[in-house]
Amino acid sequence: MPRRVLSAAFAVAALLVSGCSAITGESSDPAPSGPLEKSRINVAILPTVEIAPLQLAIRNGFFREEGLDVNVTIAGSGQQTVEGMVNGQYDIVYSTYPPLILAHSKRIADVKIVAGNSYAAPRTAMLMKRKDSPLNTAADVAHKKVAVTAKGTLAELMVRSAIATQNVDHKSITFVEMPFPDMPTALNDGRADAAMMVEPFVTAAERSVGASPLLDLASGPLNDLPFTGFGATGTFVNANPKTVEAFQRGLARATDASSDRTKIEPLPEFAKIDKDVAALTRLPVFRANLDPIPIQRIVKLMTDFGLLKEPVDVTPLLLKPPPARPRTTATPQN
Repeated sequence: MPRRVLSAAFAVAALLVSGCSAITGESSDPAPSGPLEKSRINVAILPTVEIAPLQLAIRNGFFREEGLDVNVTIAGSGQQTVEGMVNGQYDIVYSTYPPLILAHSKRIADVKIVAGNSYAAPRTAMLMKRKDSPLNTAADVAHKKVAVTAKGTLAELMVRSAIATQNVDHKSITFVEMPFPDMPTALNDGRADAAMMVEPFVTAAERSVGASPLLDLASGPLNDLPFTGFGATGTFVNANPKTVEAFQRGLARATDASSDRTKIEPLPEFAKIDKDVAALTRLPVFRANLDPIPIQRIVKLMTDFGLLKEPVDVTPLLLKPPPARPRTTATPQN
């Protein structure tokens, strides 16, 4: 039934990509000793399928092989994860790029971007409307209420860009902040006229409350836009270089494996999700490498729509790839 389908889809976000037992089970076994400055780190994430590489790295023991134990906590938005990073609650955080860049530009923190994660693919980020909505075009969104997880994030920028591309006044939109799981109900009861959703919430909303797509926010000029990455403070990076490198290596290994959907879509097994929802869930493109040129596209969006007064060069924020994992050579026996 609709409520059960929605609950199952939210279980994807809560179990596939959360800090519940499916994620933190890694800590049940002691991490191997190694020359890391910090062998256990706290990582904040958002409940989306885009966190699949991190979950894969934990489930397959890629971090453990690096001597690293990763403890995961769910936050409501990238803005919240970055706030937790700044106040020392989290060591490494998952976020879209704008909150990280804003924290740097406002000198709130010496931000470093540790690794990339996902790039937008068609229909992975959608502007959704309720079943009986009169909205049909971008022009209809003018002067309406649009739900986003937080203002000042990529969610807001993608909506503004998609609307402005159609020569619609993006400044007339009222943005309403709420977590992804609250958006379908908000559409139904009129608290929002449209909602910016990512997977698995797009598929869940379609199946549970009959929500339908209004605009594909990840197509056209925004296709292959750098979507999410992992950040840390310069203080943490400088104090824990080997720990950060261990995280980078484990995540990169999992990201390479994530190109095979079969490796990250045992969703019914690991998240108790309805098989139909799992099969329909659309996945972004996963890349752990950090290329300043595409990430600079985010800066342009931020300056075009007023989040930044002046452009920021992201190159100094991006960490270099880690060296290969040191391998020990057995001493010959006489």
